[in-house]
This record gives sequence, C-alpha cells and structure tokens, in this order.
Amino acid sequence: MMSSKSNESTDDPDIKIIVIGDAAVGKSKMIERFLEDDFNNFRLSTHALTLYRKDVVLGDGDVVKTDVWDTGGQEKFNSLHASYYFQANVAIMVFDITRKTTYDNLKTWYEELRQHCEEIPVILVANK
Repeated sequence: MMSSKSNESTDDPDIKIIVIGDAAVGKSKMIERFLEDDFNNFRLSTHALTLYRKDVVLGDGDVVKTDVWDTGGQEKFNSLHASYYFQANVAIMVFDITRKTTYDNLKTWYEELRQHCEEIPVILVANK
C-alpha cells in the first residue's frame, strides 16, 4: 500500500474500495457510520454511485488516501457496474440478514466482480 506522503502530487487514491450488494441492504448506512461517524435514519437510496474520500491514518503515521465507492444496488444501474470495478483494490459485499434473497444474490454479485477483478480481496458483511 502506498502512503499519500509519496503521492501528494496526484489526486488519485492510494486504495479504492467498492461496496456492492442488492438495494436496501444498508451499504450506505454502513459506510456513513464508519467514515463519517454519523447515522441518519432518513437517507434516500443511492442513485447509481456515491463516492467518499477519507484520509486514513495508519499506526505508523502514514496517511492512506482511500476512496470508497458506494454503489446503487438497483437493477437499473447494472450497465454501469463495469466502470465501478475499474482499478478497485478491495470489494466489500453486503447482504441483509433479514432478507434471504439478498444473501442468495451474492453469488451473482461475486461472479460479476470476478469478471472485472479476478484477484482482489473480498470482505463479506452481514448487515442489519
């Protein structure tokens, strides 16, 4: 992982995380809570994509410029997915434990991810 200290001349992130899963599994709420230390009950569904940038300070003091891509899970955004995966370093797949279909759909999300990113690490999150 590259420190932003050596990457100050560019606005490119050091790491890109893509968060994927069905609509309404809580991807945005999870990201909001983690990155902004905030929680808003009345947030609208993500429309296509929301991009977050956070400078993460590591234990040794290095700063890692991190982009988190919050993707809209609705089918109408499926044609945009290929561009979301471009240069991703990590994927977080999220499902809703109260809706089995969101778990069942992880297979499709994983297959799509692997079509575009054959070897990046994947984290699975059970939400709600």
